[in-house]
Amino acid sequence: MDPLSFYQQHITSNSKSLKKVKSYRNLITLSKLLVFGAIIFLIYLWIVKSTLPLVFFSLLSILAFLLLTIADVRILSHQRLLEEQIQNYKNEIAYLQGNLSPFSTGRMYEDTDHPYATDLDIFGENSLFQHLDRTVTAPGKEKLADWLLVLSQNPATIIQRQQATRELADQPVWLHYFRALGKLHPTQQLDSSFFRSWQKESLFFLHPGKIRIFLYTANTLTIAGWLVAITGLLPWSLAFCLSALQLIILTIYLKKINAYHVRLNTFLKTISNYLPLVKAIRQPFFHSPSMQRIQDQLFAPKNGNSLKAFSRLYRIQNALDQRGNILIALILNGLYLKDFHILLCLDQWKKTYAAYIDNWLEAISHTDVLISMAIYRFNHPQYTEPLISTSVLLDAEAVGHPLLKGKWNVTNNFKIDTLHQIYIVTGANMAGKSTFLRTIGVNLVLAQSGNVVLSSRFTFQPMALFTSMRTIDNLAKNTSYFYAELLRLKQLISLAEQEERLFIILDEMLKGTNSVDKINGSLAFLHKLLHYPVSGLVATHDLALGELSTTIPSHFFNVCFEITHSGTDILYDYKLHQGVSNTMNASILLKQMGLI
Repeated sequence: MDPLSFYQQHITSNSKSLKKVKSYRNLITLSKLLVFGAIIFLIYLWIVKSTLPLVFFSLLSILAFLLLTIADVRILSHQRLLEEQIQNYKNEIAYLQGNLSPFSTGRMYEDTDHPYATDLDIFGENSLFQHLDRTVTAPGKEKLADWLLVLSQNPATIIQRQQATRELADQPVWLHYFRALGKLHPTQQLDSSFFRSWQKESLFFLHPGKIRIFLYTANTLTIAGWLVAITGLLPWSLAFCLSALQLIILTIYLKKINAYHVRLNTFLKTISNYLPLVKAIRQPFFHSPSMQRIQDQLFAPKNGNSLKAFSRLYRIQNALDQRGNILIALILNGLYLKDFHILLCLDQWKKTYAAYIDNWLEAISHTDVLISMAIYRFNHPQYTEPLISTSVLLDAEAVGHPLLKGKWNVTNNFKIDTLHQIYIVTGANMAGKSTFLRTIGVNLVLAQSGNVVLSSRFTFQPMALFTSMRTIDNLAKNTSYFYAELLRLKQLISLAEQEERLFIILDEMLKGTNSVDKINGSLAFLHKLLHYPVSGLVATHDLALGELSTTIPSHFFNVCFEITHSGTDILYDYKLHQGVSNTMNASILLKQMGLI
């Protein structure tokens, strides 16, 4: 299925549906105005004539108005959902055409000390995160970043993510339906410390049984007082006194209730806003182990049944929101102490479900990330699902850089059989060395996070990844460029001592020192790396490093990017070749720019 055609087709069909929905809503609005006018007229007649039929028709008109209002709310919800889905499809078309601006850059997750994130453009403008992120929950966004920053080395985990995204990618309408729901019902990142303290603290009412007995007694007396007063058997003053007494009791607790409501408001709204997402996850029948496990985590009775819990909390939150209407609050609290009933329900909800919330949010955020990855997979049908190997370390055919488009994205073949094999990459300036290094690195990140890769075939062993390509100094920490390079290499050794397999990507080691010192230091460091479970790529302009393939041929291999030039014109093919490059272009480039 061509993604561009799919999005255009669904924009068209949803736009037609939206037009019908808007027409239907206009009809409902007109009907509400007419019914409201009828209500006013009937009430006027009832006041003037006070006949039983007028009372009946007045009540019938009020009921009709309420039903029309409910229908209006539902149709408005459907309208907004269609509008959000259309916008989602438009954003995806923009993405396919090279415009990433609708999507998050993930800059909040940047860490210059991370083993590879900065070098491989995991976050920032036109980053891997911006290509991938379609999450609609704060925990989901954080989990996606975590999966990109901490690569899975568990084959079972990677395979299960692949299975889930493969299954989900076959349901693109549902994927964007889920996203539209999430954007219409935004959730925030919960304050974990606040959540933990709320879980542990006492219920609002320490003796709920006694409170219920008091409420049922007081409510029965008050409601009965009003009913009797309506019949004329008792004076209205008695009913007013009973309601006033309830409001006085409420006033005693009002400050504590308001403080509790304010403290819990954001938390309750965030949790209750998960209800539409939970309903959406409930609908499809999934076959992949990951999605089946998520459904079990959310809906199995032994795990608390999140749908029932979120539905109850949603009603509780709506009831709490109605406290803002002073007139309604006075009437309902005066009649049956509504605030007390709400707090009793909230206490019961907490007692029954609070222990399950962590697992539910984990399941929802996991789904959110898998949906993002499935949309990425759907958007790139030409990409390949990587295969996990037990024999070869890395074998990629026609591998390209996922962040580059068009003619600049030249593909290459590359293979490393085992650990302790290091490929020295040489080539002229701008010939493609750094792009190739990032091509391998970014595709490894995609593969080990469970995503598809830009390659016709990609086989790999799960392993740790480390890069050193964009070392910078830090004046605030009094760190020179060369010392920053040394710290980066020290970080590499520290990681190599901890990992079973480490793939390294280094670009121009020790740039901050003189050429002789640089060569000697680089040679010594590469020899040292052979003592660790390391393999990878080392790009350099120092052709002397190419001699390692002669002195230690079982561990060092030479590949290069060649150029051709005829005095002033330079031709780049960006293709990987065997051997050491001997072509240079610095002088030609300086002349072309008028610098010499």
